[in-house]
Amino acid sequence: MAMTPEAGTAVNETAADVTNSVPVASQDRMEPPRFLPSPGFAAWLAETGGSLLMSTYQSARLIFLYETDGGLHVLDRVVGTAMGLAVDTDKIWLGNKEQIWKFANTGPATLDSLPVDALYMPRKGYFIGPCDTHDMIANVDFKGERHELVFANTNFSCIAALDDQFNFRPLWKPDFISSLMAEDRCHLNGIGARDGRVVYATLCGRSDTTFGWRGTKNGGGFAVDVETGEILAQGLSMPHSPRWYRDRLWLLNSGDGQFGYVDGERGGFVAVAECPGFARGLSFVGDYAIVGLSQLRTNSFASGIALNAKLQAGNIQQRCGLQIVDLRTGHNAHWLTISGPVTELYDVVFNAGVRRPYCPGFRDPELHRQRVQLPDNSFPHPYRGVQQHFTKPPAGPEKSQG
Repeated sequence: MAMTPEAGTAVNETAADVTNSVPVASQDRMEPPRFLPSPGFAAWLAETGGSLLMSTYQSARLIFLYETDGGLHVLDRVVGTAMGLAVDTDKIWLGNKEQIWKFANTGPATLDSLPVDALYMPRKGYFIGPCDTHDMIANVDFKGERHELVFANTNFSCIAALDDQFNFRPLWKPDFISSLMAEDRCHLNGIGARDGRVVYATLCGRSDTTFGWRGTKNGGGFAVDVETGEILAQGLSMPHSPRWYRDRLWLLNSGDGQFGYVDGERGGFVAVAECPGFARGLSFVGDYAIVGLSQLRTNSFASGIALNAKLQAGNIQQRCGLQIVDLRTGHNAHWLTISGPVTELYDVVFNAGVRRPYCPGFRDPELHRQRVQLPDNSFPHPYRGVQQHFTKPPAGPEKSQG
């Protein structure tokens, strides 16, 4: 792993790890993304005691961010159309349009003479079909039943769980959706938990026709309590990322470029901060909200979105990256700008207690051969404690072919 030369800059580590719909050759030809953090970003991240994960959707990357030696370190893995993320105590879940992957935290290790807190290895893949998976929640209850993973099944307009036999197991759909069909009728993209239960969802429109939500990008979105069916806030523009934090439901009013919360007493959405980009992905740590920003696409997706006109009127340059909002003031405390092939983020997650993560992705064959994790039981084995690994074979005599 490369180390950061100085504070205020970011080291970028890339690998042509790929699965699903992104051709390997195309990824190999792409330039690596560039990361420009604000002067205090790395120090702030160090103070949190954890690290960040981001998914980049169109450029198919899973990105780990952490502080080391006073600067920001970036670990970049290509894994397919990366969208929803969920972090559990011992694993990371990653969703894309047709698949969901589970990466197991195999514990601390020494990698190329450098210590890592958590080494995430791919363990299992679910091929769920054309679900266009968005938000995901790990280890959560729905109506009294525990699920290893629940996800927003956007193309089928429902909330679903994993199933070993079927593509997915439907758990909830809006009352106006007449049939589960792969037609993205209402763009159900966001789900949120409260007290270990799936409670919240965000939808971009109240439609029961194929892509019907696209006609109501401005003002047709809403947030709903899936346990009661109550509409918690409406008149939203393409809302995303409902998150319960400090006794409030927070979300991103993406089409209007706003971060805020739902007023539980008066109803409606209260904007706290303006976003210089299309906001998707929301996480919290302490007094701060971590907001993911994307540039608007140069196609019909951006047409009719209020954010587009707002940014142009204010002569505000669109940004891809992170916006760190101080919840006490509503002001931006720190930021991270990403340029190059990455123009969109989908999700951002804070990984508490893991300061220095590592993941080989789907390649790095040497590490996949070396890393062994076994359960503790009556069978003796030497694979306990911190193991020494190398991303490349150590120099030595060639093995016999006999």
